[in-house]
Amino acid sequence: MFKKGQKVIYPKHGAGKIIEIYKELISGQKLKYYKIQFTNSQIKVSIPAQKALELGLRSPLAKENMEKVLEKLNKQYRVDKSILVNLDSISREKLNSGKFEDALYLVNLLQSLARQKEEENKNFSYSYSDCLEIALDFLKSEIALVLGKTALRKYNLQ
Repeated sequence: MFKKGQKVIYPKHGAGKIIEIYKELISGQKLKYYKIQFTNSQIKVSIPAQKALELGLRSPLAKENMEKVLEKLNKQYRVDKSILVNLDSISREKLNSGKFEDALYLVNLLQSLARQKEEENKNFSYSYSDCLEIALDFLKSEIALVLGKTALRKYNLQ
């Protein structure tokens, strides 16, 4: 499915590269694993090849698709009580999906909430701030991979 040297995207961690494909004997079965080195960190993870898609490993978006999706960047949302009640589960779901569109939605939603809190002179919670940072890092890693690091300036994501 994936090949050594292939660039991939993995939930929460973002862009990376398969640096090794190896087999390991576990419970009497030889299982194939992908070892991934992430672009913006020293983190390496190994995931079972047979569960790669289920775990959210995917190829990066095509340039044209990414540019189309990025048209929605900075979309404003009104964060009402029904969203606030479910925001923790929405955040987890969007971060764990590994989909660019989900991370973009979460970034827009959390940035909208941060603006609302500022207008109300209330604090933006640390956990949402942390979640926003993870989602932004995820987006930035894929944007830099697909469109180049200079695109981060174009979209004000430095």
